[in-house]
Amino acid sequence: MKHLGAVLVVLLGTYSATLFAHPAVSDAWVRLLPPNVKTTSAYVNFASDHDDKIVAIRSEIAEKVEMHESSMENGMMTMRPLESLSISSEEGLSLQPQGKHLMLMGLKRALIEGESIKLFFEFEQSGTLMYRFEVRKP
Repeated sequence: MKHLGAVLVVLLGTYSATLFAHPAVSDAWVRLLPPNVKTTSAYVNFASDHDDKIVAIRSEIAEKVEMHESSMENGMMTMRPLESLSISSEEGLSLQPQGKHLMLMGLKRALIEGESIKLFFEFEQSGTLMYRFEVRKP
């Protein structure tokens, strides 16, 4: 009987994750930098029919991907890492230069203008989804 409860919890969790459409992306791009630079940034706009949260991101092209926020403090631009990013069903989420953005760190090779980079997003509600980002000049 104890196992039946655990199975039901897993099934309900799986079912609830499929009730929502996946968050949609637009204008997904990675900043092209000189080949010797091992860190770059990525930007994207999310729209969703439900509130959700990005809790982790990974890419095969980088050792790690972090969520960051840039802000002006005492006349200087500062950047701090974020644990997660919330997507509002009403406002979506916009990752832009000099605001919330992604940092791809430890690039494993030089990026090529026009190529498509895969980023894997782990969402609190929607599970893990892959989106393609175009490499381009700012």
